[in-house]
Amino acid sequence: MKKTLTALLAATMAVGTLAGCAATATSSTTTSTAASSTASSTESSAESASSAASGETIKIGVLTDRSSAAAATVTWAEAGAILALDEANAEGGLNGTPFELVYRDTASDSANVAQKATELVNEGCIAILGPKSDGEAPTGATWADENKFPMVTPCTMNTRVTIENASDYLFSCGFVAWPIAKMNAKYAADQGYSSAFFIGNDGGASGDSRDFFYRELGDGFANLGSNQVSSNSTEFSTIISSVVGKNPNVIIGAVAGPNFVSLVNQGQQFGLWEMCDYLGWYTCDSTNTTSLAQAGNYPYGKVHGVDLWPFWMDEIEGNAEFVQAYSDIGKEYYNQEIYPSDMGYTWYVGIKAIVEAARTTADDLSAAAMTEALSTVHFSTLYGDDLYFRDFDHVMAHAYYYVTAVEDTTGKWDIPVGDVYAVYKGDEMLPSKEEMQSYAAEMGYAFKDLS
Repeated sequence: MKKTLTALLAATMAVGTLAGCAATATSSTTTSTAASSTASSTESSAESASSAASGETIKIGVLTDRSSAAAATVTWAEAGAILALDEANAEGGLNGTPFELVYRDTASDSANVAQKATELVNEGCIAILGPKSDGEAPTGATWADENKFPMVTPCTMNTRVTIENASDYLFSCGFVAWPIAKMNAKYAADQGYSSAFFIGNDGGASGDSRDFFYRELGDGFANLGSNQVSSNSTEFSTIISSVVGKNPNVIIGAVAGPNFVSLVNQGQQFGLWEMCDYLGWYTCDSTNTTSLAQAGNYPYGKVHGVDLWPFWMDEIEGNAEFVQAYSDIGKEYYNQEIYPSDMGYTWYVGIKAIVEAARTTADDLSAAAMTEALSTVHFSTLYGDDLYFRDFDHVMAHAYYYVTAVEDTTGKWDIPVGDVYAVYKGDEMLPSKEEMQSYAAEMGYAFKDLS
């Protein structure tokens, strides 16, 4: 891996350093809408740049989002996909034939998924990374099932979608709400918390992260209230006033990006973080933390949760090169500095899964063969050994890092890094088949066993 990354770095055009990233991170944050505001030109340049050769390529489809209100952070995601592609091509592609990414914009609208996915099939793609959001996932699963075509979604999955929309052709490589809730509940119990207030967006995964948190802790843990807002909401003052009046031990949070930034900023104004901690995910994700840290508003030591990419851990061999390669992609393809992002890592892992599956069935890249190959693929990254999709629900068994966000004392990072509380391997925190079956029966959902 280290040799591969060195070769990749030598091949890339951008040459900035991590120190340079830190110096201009504010600029990258304020211009993070560039990919969506110049979608057509960016799409054209990224597609042509992602192709390693002008001749024959092996195409992988990507359902992205460059035109909705949620598109501001898509650069961080696409950079992860490009990193996996460049890494694969630096290793020789597939028997000498390079891989290529082909993009389609769904604008995070489920009504667009079927059409855009069909376009990717007609382009000759061997598999599709997407859809991007859990709101699109059911539509994606239905389309994949009807068309018998493999999709690998990097979205955060809620449990009902995982159960009711389970498909032989849909694979999930993103966060999953139930294990997030399990890890947050374990931390809350270990810290002796006894009460919580929930603030999340209006997605299904958000509600799951609340419901399973309380399910894990039982009736003795006080639920002091819940508010869910739209993913575009930036006004939390009324909610925060209510929370302050109830004085919980902890906030259970299920917001990210602009939601999270607004909540933290307004929480600082009301003294919320002097009163309680925050449990969630994307804890050290740069799309959540950069603007807050550089404005001096990140509540270090008070935010805890789940991360997939421990980018600050240089003791992991190859980590510094991996982080640098990701940063360089932001400069080369999107003309901006980017910091590590869990979303970028899930897109990286999704493309890597497709590439590794293709390598196991190189003589037959049909949809049926690729689906079978994804069902049995096993591979590792710098941050987790033996990643695979579970046979009964096609959810990826990640390595999860549970961390407290702290200030970097080395001077290398001006965004939060993680003080690692625990590392959970593989499917250690994912619900078992028996737990899934029991929950489905309790809720009246139809459980489909894919094994």
